[in-house]
Amino acid sequence: MDETYFEVKFRCIACGICCVGTQMELLADDIDRITGLGYRLEEFAVFDGSHYRLRNVDGHCYFYEPHRRTCKIYPHRPRGCRLYPLIYDGSGVTVDKTCPTWHTVPRREMARLAPHVVDFVRESGLTRLRVKLSHG
Repeated sequence: MDETYFEVKFRCIACGICCVGTQMELLADDIDRITGLGYRLEEFAVFDGSHYRLRNVDGHCYFYEPHRRTCKIYPHRPRGCRLYPLIYDGSGVTVDKTCPTWHTVPRREMARLAPHVVDFVRESGLTRLRVKLSHG
């Protein structure tokens, strides 16, 4: 499926809050896409014992450029970043109220993407095995 399908249609103000202190989980497809750009896994990801996550550098995502408030790999960013501010809170899909414009996510977007958020959570648990197989 085309990655742009996972874009949440809401009023993002590019504040960068979602890129600060990130704990965004990565899918195997994300890792393959980003390493395909020439980045090494160790540069942009950390393994926490169960999940691969975006690495933080100076308190923000490895790919975030705070002085420009942009992402270096925006067109290729991970699926979790595309789905944000939709999150799974342990009991269901909701909107992360840390995002200053969380209230602009239409209900139809939640309904459209909620199954994909659940799939994202499930797939992120399989990333370790898939990365081990493809990246040795």
